[in-house]
Amino acid sequence: MGVQVGVRLADGTASMNRLELKIGCLVVSILIWIQVASHATVEQSTKLPLKVVGLGEELTLEGSVIPEEVEVRLEGSKLSLVMHNLFQRYIGEVRLNLWDRGPGPEFTYELSRDDVYTDLRVVDIHPADVRGLRIDRMVYHMLPVRQQNTGTLRAGLAFLEPATLKPDSVLVSGPSRFFREHATVVADPVDFSKIKESQRLPVKLQSPNRHLKLATSQVSLDLRVAALEERTLPNVPVVALVDAGRPQVGVSPPLVDVMVRGVRDSVLALDSRRFLVTVSVGSLAEGIYQLPGQIDHPPWLDIVGLDPPEFQVIVGHPSVSLDSLLRPRAQGKTDRGIGDE
Repeated sequence: MGVQVGVRLADGTASMNRLELKIGCLVVSILIWIQVASHATVEQSTKLPLKVVGLGEELTLEGSVIPEEVEVRLEGSKLSLVMHNLFQRYIGEVRLNLWDRGPGPEFTYELSRDDVYTDLRVVDIHPADVRGLRIDRMVYHMLPVRQQNTGTLRAGLAFLEPATLKPDSVLVSGPSRFFREHATVVADPVDFSKIKESQRLPVKLQSPNRHLKLATSQVSLDLRVAALEERTLPNVPVVALVDAGRPQVGVSPPLVDVMVRGVRDSVLALDSRRFLVTVSVGSLAEGIYQLPGQIDHPPWLDIVGLDPPEFQVIVGHPSVSLDSLLRPRAQGKTDRGIGDE
């Protein structure tokens, strides 16, 4: 038993020694390769980042298609090039030097070896130019926010006030050429049919152009809604509107019931004395007419109807028969009054 344990220990020790030997050989090989690679000179193509320098204050290249990298053929240490390609180790960059350029039309920048900043020797650059560049002025404008919502409030609800965006304008920045006249920022639509109660909703904004940047990505939409109520306002006076110098006019009935619909609290606070129904007589000739009533009302209030919806209007003192009283004419059928027939 003791002999077997000793043999196993000896085998384990030998295995460990062999593993350590292998690791040691690998390390030595890597060190030798590094030593050789650091002194070996090779020519190789690699990609270097392209950076813009010297652009004037409040100027921008936004809207130009600028490559992120440029392929450059370099000659230098094999180790430096391998470390760059495998581990993105910095070995240099290509610079677009625009210190002497201002706003203007599109142009092409010709790359030269002097634009490559590196300790290695530059053999070639591809592509040899950067096309489609345009320098523009950076401008800032406050643009109004526009929103086109969808749907309508469910039955029994109404807005206490129009839906309001806060803020209703945002700061937008970018090249001057991308700002159009009367430009607006569009807010994502909200479906009013899904609104159940008053609330404040965050709404995302869409830039008028992909090259223009918004100072904020969203605004708030304030929605104040309340339950609706229907009510009848009795005995509202009816007044005839007559042009100056026209004959005396009589209206029957002189009072009317007005059916309204609106926000519950506001409707319940209404008083019949605040309303007036009018009948437009104008310059109608003497006669008997059947005319509709009209009523002015605040925008938050809906008029469901009038009872009665039409009124008998007697203009002047026409000679009439019982049949004429029972069948008054409607406005517009004739300019003559009944008494003129």
